[in-house]
Amino acid sequence: MTPEERFELRQVAVNEWSISDHSYDAHDERCVVACIWWVALDECEVSWMVELGLPTRYPSPANVIEDLRLLVPRRTKPIPIAHFAPPTTRPTPDPG
Repeated sequence: MTPEERFELRQVAVNEWSISDHSYDAHDERCVVACIWWVALDECEVSWMVELGLPTRYPSPANVIEDLRLLVPRRTKPIPIAHFAPPTTRPTPDPG
């Protein structure tokens, strides 16, 4: 599922939006990722339901979901970790 398919920005009132995560069932409480509302003409405030490290103020709801969609691929892609055998240690000779 791409970030565009996974997250949906939905207007729930005149000045309020929510972002849903479609990787969860609609009845699952984890489905709602954020609530957004206008606080000024050119500023909205975001209440994140999950800790993502994203700002709580944006110029518009569209900017909120754009940031979220950009963040998700970086957060969910596994990072390959090289695995090496532990180094072998040799006993040091006793100088005495």
